[in-house]
Amino acid sequence: MTQQIITIQLSALLAASTFDKDQPVVKWGGLLVAVVTLVVGFVQGG
Repeated sequence: MTQQIITIQLSALLAASTFDKDQPVVKWGGLLVAVVTLVVGFVQGG
């Protein structure tokens, strides 16, 4: 459970830090990495 919470927090932090960037590659790339990290964390944890 703790590992899933850490995964959620890191994903949220990554998404928040890349969302307001001017370059669309950084913005959407960061969001994509955050979502993939979250999904992989849940699949491996469950």
